[in-house]
Amino acid sequence: MNLRKHHGGNYIQKSKMIKAKHTTFFTWFFKHYSSFKLKHNFSDILIKGNPEISNQAVLLIGNHFSWWDGFIAKYINDTFFNRTFHVMMLENELKDRMFLSKAGAYSIMKNSRSMVESLAYTKKLLQNRKNLVTIYPQGRFYSLYHFPIEFEKGFLKQLLKEDIDFQIVFYVALVDYFEKPKPKLTLGLKRIETSYFTPEGLESEFNTFYKSLIMEQKQ
Repeated sequence: MNLRKHHGGNYIQKSKMIKAKHTTFFTWFFKHYSSFKLKHNFSDILIKGNPEISNQAVLLIGNHFSWWDGFIAKYINDTFFNRTFHVMMLENELKDRMFLSKAGAYSIMKNSRSMVESLAYTKKLLQNRKNLVTIYPQGRFYSLYHFPIEFEKGFLKQLLKEDIDFQIVFYVALVDYFEKPKPKLTLGLKRIETSYFTPEGLESEFNTFYKSLIMEQKQ
């Protein structure tokens, strides 16, 4: 990471974002590896909801709770959408796992000029109906028990104000053990109508959806 001094005397972070560089092998490998890892480590994968698949790019928004998140998003894409998979990661995390860029990961660094580049790159991806982009607006890991979910809205605000034709799909991942040594993974999916295409509307709707799935789990 470089530092650059501006006229006010303070230093700002100067960084160039890492773009996805899909390769045939890594795309194939992570498709099968993600499915294997999930099925091997969870006793069951239960999917609730079957979002209508339209002829649009997909913005997949999920709860950010674990190391499993990328595998889960990849599994959802391969099961339902079969689009070219992308997932936004914090730059410092992606730099430690650069091979993930070959499977669709790209970077964002908060409070840096490269955020503008990450935003432009995300917009460009969503203009292609063959793409799926996964983001986690919480910004960092939170416990499954953390409620309500709070989005960092700045990036979403800039992304949603553009006239781009894409669909938004929520996913919520919940984990329960019950009587088995391996946990059960429940994945709730829901497509969001265009009336919720504001950061505040998306956050509210995500919390409503999240809460409804937890209530179902209690029954």
